[in-house]
Amino acid sequence: MKKALLIILCTVFALSLGGCGAKYKEKDFIGKTSAEIIGTFGPFDCVTAQADADGLYKSCSCGYTVKEPRQGLFGTSEEVLFFIGFDENGVAVSCKEGYRPGG
Repeated sequence: MKKALLIILCTVFALSLGGCGAKYKEKDFIGKTSAEIIGTFGPFDCVTAQADADGLYKSCSCGYTVKEPRQGLFGTSEEVLFFIGFDENGVAVSCKEGYRPGG
């Protein structure tokens, strides 16, 4: 009984240190401008349009890498990105995971 309890406690401790949640959460982005997001999370890994004169991304999607591509036995896996969709005012209105445009 003590051994099982010790194993459970060690597993919970290891998971809490390693983190098992998503790196990016929608609530951290929705309602913020691209400039605010870049200030918090750094430059985007993928952009689908150029920033305007104010440095805002408008009417486009920008993304951060969630999973790097990996070479495997059956080929290379695709890179997975967390995309943030911006409206015409440069405010984040949607989030979704996807693949880099153009492959």
